[in-house]
Order: sequence, then structure tokens, then C-alpha cells
Amino acid sequence: MIKISFSWDDGAVQDLKLMDLLLRLRVPSIFFIPCINPERPTITPDQIKILLNNGFEIGAHTYSHQYLTLVPVQQAREEIINGKDFLEQLLGQKINHFCFPGGRYNEIHLKVAQHFFTSVRTADTGALIKPGEFIVRPAFHFYNRGKNSILLNSLKHLSPIFPAALKSTDGVNYFDYIYLIIEKLQRSNNTYFLNIWGHSWEIDEFLLWDRLQSFVNCLTENFRDCIGSYSDILEGKQNKPLCP
Repeated sequence: MIKISFSWDDGAVQDLKLMDLLLRLRVPSIFFIPCINPERPTITPDQIKILLNNGFEIGAHTYSHQYLTLVPVQQAREEIINGKDFLEQLLGQKINHFCFPGGRYNEIHLKVAQHFFTSVRTADTGALIKPGEFIVRPAFHFYNRGKNSILLNSLKHLSPIFPAALKSTDGVNYFDYIYLIIEKLQRSNNTYFLNIWGHSWEIDEFLLWDRLQSFVNCLTENFRDCIGSYSDILEGKQNKPLCP
């Protein structure tokens, strides 16, 4: 059995297009959003509220999308705290989840985040979630990183994804390969918790909208009860689809 959640990073302007697609398919997700991002335009505070009001979770992603390992420790601490404060003041609710920009962090950053969040998500693909653990490592990136990346990263994490991925992939593209792995894990007697993450700007830049819709359609048609919110998956709760 599997339980699947989705997370999307960077707060790019394409998040609203992604929101519309996810609403049509009734797929819950969390959006990790910085206040500003020097790499690309971000959605406005009012648009962040639109995401929340449509039932999506919001997570912190620093204040200005700084790669924490590239700035002084005090600046990294301020980025973590100020990003959380910005969202909490804007939305009037506690922000419990955090994601490291670029997946870059060290032990100091982890210790800071532990004071302010109940979880932190990395970019270490090929892993499965252990409910209740502070560090959340995703299973797959919705971007073609190559099938070998799934094999190598799942081997690094000694994840059940690795044996599930050891099958003939001749003629199978990256995204169908992910689906085949999910299908194989679903047939197991064990329960596996996994997260699929990506960026809406990446989907736009690489023309992956139809691919994403097709992929999610297959999941919802065959594994609707397996898809849940980010928080519920982390806590091992019953999966609930996004309300229409």
C-alpha cells in the first residue's frame, strides 16, 4: 500500500495555473513559498491567500530564497525565521512545515529549523517518508532527472524504491517509470509513504503540463484513496482528497 503527497517549491507565478489543475483533479498539495525570489517572479500576498482559501497547505521557504549554505549562519537564521513570520502574519495561522531552498542545508540549519517547525523537506530524492520524523525526503522529482537518478538515490537511502525500480525500462520514459514503481509499491503488503515534489515554473519551462495532468489522472483513477495532504501523510493519518 502507498500513501502519496505532493509538494511544490518557490512560489512562482505559475503556481496559480498549477492550482487550477490540482483543483480540477481534487489533489491536495503543499506550496513552499518565499516572500521574494531573486531568481524569478513570485506570486503576490493576495495570491498566496487564494491558494490557502482553496484548501492548499502553505509552507515556508526562507524569506528571499537564499541557499543557506552560501550565506553566514546569522543570515541563514534570519532567512528561516523571517520567512515563517511573513507567512504567519499574512495568513493568520501557524506555519509548521519548511523546505530548504535548493535542498542545501547543514546541521546548524537543521537545529534552527527544529525550534520553529514540525518538519523540514529536503531535495534528496529516492527516499520514503517515516511518519513522525522531522526530516522529510521526497521520493520523486517531477522533472526528468533520468531513471538512473532514481536507482542511485534510492540505493543511497536503502529505500524500497530501489528493488521496485529494478525492472526493464526499455522504451519507458521517466514519468511512466515513476508510475510503474508506484504501482509495484502499491501491490506490497507494507505501507509506504512518499512525496512527489516539483516546481510550477519547471513544468512551464519544460512544457510538462500535459504530462503532469496525464500522470496525476492515472494516479487518481487507480489510487485515489492513496493521495492525501502533506500534513496527513507526515502524521500517518487517513488520506483525504481535496474538497471540490
